[in-house]
Amino acid sequence: MSRKEIIWLVGTAGLFLVLTLILFGIEGFNINSTFDINIHDTYFVIANVHLVLLLFVFIFFTVYLLRAVRNRFKNITANLILIIVTILVAAVLGKTIGMLDFFSGPPNNESVVGNALKIISRILFTVQIGLLVLLAYSGFKTGRNYNAEKNTKHKN
Repeated sequence: MSRKEIIWLVGTAGLFLVLTLILFGIEGFNINSTFDINIHDTYFVIANVHLVLLLFVFIFFTVYLLRAVRNRFKNITANLILIIVTILVAAVLGKTIGMLDFFSGPPNNESVVGNALKIISRILFTVQIGLLVLLAYSGFKTGRNYNAEKNTKHKN
């Protein structure tokens, strides 16, 4: 791994830490802290750890997607990090889709909220398919660049 890649990795981790401190304060790093959402008479309690991990995945995905597109997928290390983070984002979306389907109710449910959740679930499913296409393309370009780099080293 080159020095430039290490600087990018540390810089992205620093951006994550700064955003975590801004959004959650020092409590964002406490494993026992929670985030409470009050909707009417229902409390949703979410551990800060889950939100911090989501923030981590989406920051790394955004930074490395922009880097890969800017470099036209020629940087092998950035592509590998993008592949790993894309798999994590697809897994997070899969869990989110499962939760939305659970909360939308049975298939014959005629409630407005249930229908809205089903629509959001379908949109997220389409985004997940797009991520898997990006994953396949990134893997293809990474393998192609790796073979090209390997062949040029072999010839020299």
